[in-house]
Amino acid sequence: MDLREWCNLDEILYTAETNEQYLQFAGYDYDKRNIENLSKMKSLISEIFIRSFSEPKILFLSSIENLSESITKPLELKLHDLRGTKIKSDTLKFNGKPVNWNTWRQFNSNENDDNKRKIVFDEFIKKTKYISPVINLRFKKIKEIYFDFSERIKGNSKASFNPLDGYLISEKIALSELKDLVSGMGERAKTLFRKELNFGNELIGKDPEYYDDFYFFRNRIFRGIEKYFLKIDPVITVNKTLKSIGFDFSKIYFDIKDRPGKYPSPICFFVKIPDDIRVLYKNESPYFNLQSCYHETGHAIHASSIDPKLEYWEKYKFSMGIAEIFSILIERLTKNPLYLKDIGITNSRVLSELVIKNRFMELFFVVFYTANSLMKMDFWNKKLSMYEASRLYEKLIKRYMGLEVPGEYWMLHHILPESIMYVPSYMLAAIRAVELERYLNDRFGEKWWKEANAGKKIREIMSKGEKVNLKEFSKLDQNIYMKEISSP
Repeated sequence: MDLREWCNLDEILYTAETNEQYLQFAGYDYDKRNIENLSKMKSLISEIFIRSFSEPKILFLSSIENLSESITKPLELKLHDLRGTKIKSDTLKFNGKPVNWNTWRQFNSNENDDNKRKIVFDEFIKKTKYISPVINLRFKKIKEIYFDFSERIKGNSKASFNPLDGYLISEKIALSELKDLVSGMGERAKTLFRKELNFGNELIGKDPEYYDDFYFFRNRIFRGIEKYFLKIDPVITVNKTLKSIGFDFSKIYFDIKDRPGKYPSPICFFVKIPDDIRVLYKNESPYFNLQSCYHETGHAIHASSIDPKLEYWEKYKFSMGIAEIFSILIERLTKNPLYLKDIGITNSRVLSELVIKNRFMELFFVVFYTANSLMKMDFWNKKLSMYEASRLYEKLIKRYMGLEVPGEYWMLHHILPESIMYVPSYMLAAIRAVELERYLNDRFGEKWWKEANAGKKIREIMSKGEKVNLKEFSKLDQNIYMKEISSP
């Protein structure tokens, strides 16, 4: 088998598995055995690559990641099932059924009784005992698989290779640089965040407490202006905006229907790049629906714009830090008063309120994801136990957010207990998205979303897949982003 034949086979397996995962996350009937069998096949083909090839390095690293994910796929599926069946309320319901992990955010968005939200939060924290052993075993096995490749990657039998090492190579950043960047952003944001959090009554109608998480705030603080967004259809609006500057939506499918088993977070599936891209989200609140739809659409237009003539690894194996740039760029339109005026939000009070509250949510994002990122880095690098990870998470949340949150909360997050390593990518991409927006503003004007040449330039950047030239628009300068969210 030569490299091209291997790539063709790997793409076939990837597409089949991603299609089945889409059905699972969408809340449709799916074949669990199919996913497990496809994972076994992916494990075999990953082993073939590792035995037969050493280049391109990006495929070697992704084969190790695929191998670890395939071998632990039964545990991942078990975690998915347990979150829907064991992480559920014994006392409270949403839409006539017990609140569970899949409906938790919708429940929080709609429930006006804060004590009921507290009850569910406390119940869910206690029930992390059902998922903790599965998360632990899965990550333990992943760690062992990475360690087996230490000598081949580092050329030293005494050096260890872990999932964090693979992530750093993919993102082309040193651990010290990443830690300094993340912790630096958190330190710069925390004082202002805590100051504004103290005015919780103005934001959520009560003093903030440990069960008022990032996702609750993201919905609740916009409640007073949601009526202005009720008539805006996110899918129709984002399609209209991006089609006007040349983006093709014929390869993108949107699923916005609510189903009991549907994943709680918006998500985009690259089933086959660039020909089959699928977006999932479900209703939480009118303004958040707009933001989440635009975010996932950013992922979708990125994948559908990648040059089909690129090599397989150039199309599919771009880093997570690159993957999030374009989603955040498009989401930023929903926070831009000039854009909002263009889509019919003309009330000056509403626009001013949106600017202030989105700025607060950006500060919340930084302190929350600083804690998330630093915990996950230490989890792999310091070989933490589940107990140690939870206690560290408690300390980090307290340090950056100023709230006493039970450390087990990280196991209820949608990314932290699933992904090998992902969360710092949001912070890298947030900086680069601001830099890209500034680049577009400088070249095409403040209303770049109305300029066909801006669309052409964005597609040109996206089209390169893994070889996106970040230096064209980014110096990874956190000062630009932090100044924006820190200035009144």
